[in-house]
Amino acid sequence: MFPARLGVRTRILAIALIPSLTLLGLGMFTAGDLVRDSAQVRRWIDDLEQIRPAASELGAAAQVERVLSLRKLTTGEIVPELVSARARVDRGFEALVRADARRHEPSPYIPAAHAKFQETITKVRAGIDGRVLGPVEVYQYFNGPFTLFHTGFRRAQQVAPDPLFATRISEAVRLLAATEAMSRGNAIGVALWGSDGRAFPLEDFTTQVGFYKAEITNLIAEFGEPRNRLLAEIVASGAWQQISTMEAALAERLASHERTRTPELPLSLQQWQDAAAEVNTKLFAAYSEHLDRARGSAIEAAQRTERSAWVAGAVVLVGSVVAMLIAVVLADRIIRRLRRLRDATLEVADTELPKAVRRAKAGERTELAPILDFGTDEIGEVATAFEQAATVAVGAAVEEARTREGVRSVFVNIAHRSQVVVHRQLEILDEAESKQQDPALLEVYFQLDHLATRARRNAENLLILGGSRPGRRWSTPVPLLDVLRSAVGETKEYVRVRVGGVPEARLYGAAVADLIHLIAELVDNATAFSPPATMVDVSAGVVGKGLAVEVADQGIGLTEAEFERYNSLLAAPPDFGFAALSRDSRMGLFVVAQLASTHAVSVRLAESPYGGVRAVVVIPGTLVDGHEAALAGGRKVSR
Repeated sequence: MFPARLGVRTRILAIALIPSLTLLGLGMFTAGDLVRDSAQVRRWIDDLEQIRPAASELGAAAQVERVLSLRKLTTGEIVPELVSARARVDRGFEALVRADARRHEPSPYIPAAHAKFQETITKVRAGIDGRVLGPVEVYQYFNGPFTLFHTGFRRAQQVAPDPLFATRISEAVRLLAATEAMSRGNAIGVALWGSDGRAFPLEDFTTQVGFYKAEITNLIAEFGEPRNRLLAEIVASGAWQQISTMEAALAERLASHERTRTPELPLSLQQWQDAAAEVNTKLFAAYSEHLDRARGSAIEAAQRTERSAWVAGAVVLVGSVVAMLIAVVLADRIIRRLRRLRDATLEVADTELPKAVRRAKAGERTELAPILDFGTDEIGEVATAFEQAATVAVGAAVEEARTREGVRSVFVNIAHRSQVVVHRQLEILDEAESKQQDPALLEVYFQLDHLATRARRNAENLLILGGSRPGRRWSTPVPLLDVLRSAVGETKEYVRVRVGGVPEARLYGAAVADLIHLIAELVDNATAFSPPATMVDVSAGVVGKGLAVEVADQGIGLTEAEFERYNSLLAAPPDFGFAALSRDSRMGLFVVAQLASTHAVSVRLAESPYGGVRAVVVIPGTLVDGHEAALAGGRKVSR
């Protein structure tokens, strides 16, 4: 297709794949963004439709219960309709909560308002029935649902996907506020009528009446034809004229209350309430029609957005597919070569290189099989560079193995020399102790003997780190109690260690030295990382797998991450290296892990009852002399 002399860079520049993918990505992103906008509009519509019927029903029910409650409270008469009105409010609130739960984004305010309503409504209704609550208090209580609705509408405005929808919601809020003001004015009017003007200030009545009349007049002017049709019909209706006449007459009568001549009211209370209910119902219908128009506009906008998304996506997809087909044909040969190179390099990286590194660490001769010849172009240069990197990695592994072996040899050499000195030291001290009778000097000799014993253990640590084994051996089984005492005796703070009940069991001599060393390291750690005034408890017991030795301190303990890290080290000790020890200063745990793995001993750290660290050492039954009998009937012995 192209001459072989052309390099990878030249061929890749001839491919239109990247621009095509970029174009496709931008097109899909744009189309997806349009689809997301459409989906957001539909979710917004769904949420609004879920909540609207229940909210309208609750609002109307609350208005009815409010006016009937004020009527009962101010007139003292029996209002039979109040029972059904209360049941309607209860059902309406429950329906609102259920409708809200079905929305994509439920409101946090509705469940809280319902819970508060359930807590207080019984007491409020009892106060109304007993006429112990004031009209203002009852009036304000039943204004609560509309405060909730206003909060919900503000939220709907904030999340509206389009400024036009937000405007429509704002108009609906104004219409609902006017409807509520009309209902509030009616409720205050009934209370004033029943209390002969004492229940509320006259200004409260005139404010609500003036607001709803002015607001509806403004909305009629702003909506224009045909959106203002229903509102115009309401204002021109006979019921509207009746309540307007009644409101004016009531205001005049209350204003002239102290005069000798009081104007007569044009309507009876029932006629007035029938007209108010008719107007209120029509206002709610106008509010619903307004929301229906907003919903229809939103659906049309969502459909237009979806169509635009599909058209844009189709155009971009066709153009991108054509460009990609050309790019795939041009790049086919390069892709095949790159895949061959990938397979070859993965084979070397996953199989050949690890084998070579393991052989290098073991001191064996290492060499890598040559990678397939990929020519002299850029792909061939990549193959050559990888081969050189692999060779360098093998060389570094060989050098590391040599360095590590040298360090181990130095450790072992130093440890052996230290052991010779320490053994001679212990012999001289034993001889001096046997000849000395002075208690003061004997105490000094004992302290020197203890220090020499610890120095011997430190030398043995170097042997273990160097891959060798300590020289101490026992030829006969040793009681577990003696093993624990010996381990405690090799520690710096041995006076702070308590050895509890220990079963009568013996350990095979071949493992005794390592177990003494292992337990001594754990005890040393326990005393080093706990307050000087506290004790470290060492105990043992029989378990299903053998013997368990516990070392528990009262220190500050470890974090969960530290427990996990140290238990991982104890379960699978890493190969010795500078990195393995530099990550943590507790070299003793590294030694413990090496000794435990030698004898299949399990060591695990956990939190002690005092908040410190508890180390549990499980010694397998194979290291216990006559382990079946010892484990079946071993009894505790004291220290």
